[in-house]
Amino acid sequence: MTQAGEPSQRSRLDPAVRKSLILDATAKLVAQEGVAAVSMDRVGREAGVSKALVYVYFPNRLILLQELLRREQQRLVEQQAIEVRQAVDFEDLIRRTTRTYLQHVEERGLHIQRLASEPSVAAIFEDLDRKGQKTVAEFLAKEIAATYHVPLRTAELAAEISMGMTGAAGDLIHRGGVDRRTIEDLTICLALGSLHALSATYRRTDGDPVA
Repeated sequence: MTQAGEPSQRSRLDPAVRKSLILDATAKLVAQEGVAAVSMDRVGREAGVSKALVYVYFPNRLILLQELLRREQQRLVEQQAIEVRQAVDFEDLIRRTTRTYLQHVEERGLHIQRLASEPSVAAIFEDLDRKGQKTVAEFLAKEIAATYHVPLRTAELAAEISMGMTGAAGDLIHRGGVDRRTIEDLTICLALGSLHALSATYRRTDGDPVA
């Protein structure tokens, strides 16, 4: 028990840590009971803080939900960036980033799915998803063109299709019935097999333009 005049452990928490704890409590509510269960009062109780303090960090419920969605998406981006840096070649990169994405779907996908289904949050989800997909598609296209020696435009189309396949794999995990490792192995097999076939069919000769 805290002595009079002595600051409690809670009061000494760094603001960034406290904000993260509030987001953690919100994520737990979304996963267990759905978005409808989220209220500023309920989040405060789950996080062990007052409703007033929740409002200090998040002016309203919509901003709270949007910040949670941003955090969930940013975690995936950061983890995949780590995997990209550690990859020894492009095939290893495909294996690492696919595994990371599907693990994220398995562990955190329910939060994102439920948040994205909330009309007030859907717009920001679509914007984040569109920007993220564009960045990834551009990176993959350049790597595919360089690794498999195909024209850049062909690589751009292949990158879009490959990302759609990975998204479909994530949907299978959401639906359940098949374990994540099986879906992961199938997705990687299909992705690498299709890229080798792409090279065999569209491989440039020395005189062909890159674009």
